[in-house]
Amino acid sequence: MANMKYGTPEYYAEQFADFLADAQADDPHYGDALVEGFLIAIKDWRDYHSKQVDEYNRIEQRVRQALTV
Repeated sequence: MANMKYGTPEYYAEQFADFLADAQADDPHYGDALVEGFLIAIKDWRDYHSKQVDEYNRIEQRVRQALTV
């Protein structure tokens, strides 16, 4: 992976392969945890960006009030 360029499909394939290697046919817990972890990550990032939008809106309102725009 040392020579894989960040952001390419091959780079991400290697990242996903590392996770998929944890899936075990004799213990589906790992595969289930992999899926659940992915969903948690999506929710966490969505929540973060939603809060950021709220903060940008708050800042915009302060600027508009200060400039009476």
